[in-house]
Amino acid sequence: MDYDYVVIGSGIGGLYTALLAQQHGRTLILTKGSIDECNTKHAQGGIAAPIGPLDSPQKHYHDTVEVGAGLCDTEAVHILTEEAADRIYDLIRLGVPFDTVEGQVALGMEGGHSLPRVLHAGGDATGARIETTLSHLARSSAVTILEYHLVTEIAVDAEGVQGVVALDCRSGEYRQFGCRFLVLASGGAGQLFLFNTNPEVATADGVALAYRAGAVIQDMEFFQFHPTALRLPGAPPFLISEAVRGEGGILVNTAGERFMPRYHPKAELAARDIVARAILSEMQATGSDHVYLDITHLPLPQIISRFPSIYHFCRGHGLDITASPIPVAPAAHYMIGGVKTDIWGETNIARLFACGEVACTGVHGANRLASNSLLEVVVFAKRIIQRTVEGPPSGSALSLPERVELAELSVQSGVPAPSSPLLQRLMWGKVGIQRSRESLEEARRTLAAWQARLPLPIDRSSHELRNMVLVGRLITEAALLREESRGAHYRTDFPQMSAAWQRHIHFRRGALTSA
Repeated sequence: MDYDYVVIGSGIGGLYTALLAQQHGRTLILTKGSIDECNTKHAQGGIAAPIGPLDSPQKHYHDTVEVGAGLCDTEAVHILTEEAADRIYDLIRLGVPFDTVEGQVALGMEGGHSLPRVLHAGGDATGARIETTLSHLARSSAVTILEYHLVTEIAVDAEGVQGVVALDCRSGEYRQFGCRFLVLASGGAGQLFLFNTNPEVATADGVALAYRAGAVIQDMEFFQFHPTALRLPGAPPFLISEAVRGEGGILVNTAGERFMPRYHPKAELAARDIVARAILSEMQATGSDHVYLDITHLPLPQIISRFPSIYHFCRGHGLDITASPIPVAPAAHYMIGGVKTDIWGETNIARLFACGEVACTGVHGANRLASNSLLEVVVFAKRIIQRTVEGPPSGSALSLPERVELAELSVQSGVPAPSSPLLQRLMWGKVGIQRSRESLEEARRTLAAWQARLPLPIDRSSHELRNMVLVGRLITEAALLREESRGAHYRTDFPQMSAAWQRHIHFRRGALTSA
């Protein structure tokens, strides 16, 4: 069956893109789970936009570029910050219920921002409120939605994208869908790591699909670890929002000592990579698997009204955050790199677009500014549809990296058969918050051996494992190449930033370059 637009993914990126696309042609959403399974609903922090009376796109631009550590695409950041207000008003018109104070949209403070500019909905339930609003609109629209359909291949010829092949996860049958335009909005890759804040569906499928189709993949070494995920016995990993520190929460080690002022002048409001590494250092120094985030000094009504989801989740696991500090530790959170796009969301393959966490627009550079991710989604989703209407898209906007063959690795014998738990432990232990040549080379050899041993996938879980092993190797190879520390990438053997590495690492199937 043929469509004008096929959209892969049902998070805010997929839903918003599809709602815009349906106005210009037949539109299909393919999602491997239910329409409600995505990273968006877990986004507690909010969505950043320079709409306050003292704010401006220029100030937002400066904060974004500063956190990005020299690798932001400045044109893309200008677009992000200049178009932010219009996209917020679009969401309001669609019915997203942002929190207000005395009739004005409430704005919160988060790490890396120079002033309050983060909008929330339902306190710490921003992602869920946006997701609920858009999914309701999509279900009642002309958009066709096929749940439990995992895309396994992008069909490409000399003219560009022709369609996709998808596995019906319930029947086991493969189906083909033709399209004029294909939009990847499949989310991230948090399930690569043992400790993560992502749902089970975040298995790097979009990057793997695009890589196999010949798309350029960029900045995979930059994976953001959120500093504060709940670390409570018997409770699953659960994000404790950046906004908790923005409201005045302080971090203390297990000895009860506040430590962030020793690491950075902004203390708890420093960029995420700084806070995450500081917490890791304190955990190592105290021999503990956590530190504490303390908000017990805040008024009880403020805590409950501002963070209802966090309050009720912790309360359900026996912890009253109004009376006791919250045990937290870093966890894998956000894939900064991804499928390289231009300022219209277009890839090097004609009619293939990407937006959201799967894409690498360049706005985040080496480190994402808190709450810029939801904004990036709506800004570039809008531009994607604008491009398809006003185009024609050419697929030539991106210059292809020079083709340089990857060295073949000898496959180790005696390596255990690959599995998701083994992969997660390998990536967390060897390619996590702190990396070194020794740890990365060990991970690289193991991942290469797993790639060679993987049988042909036959169901959803085997397709996901294949995708995760491939993307795990892309992350590892990029981290091994970048012999410096910058943003979310930290090498213990190269702890300083190097001017020689103010460039990007690109992958293309059978090729790897830095530029």
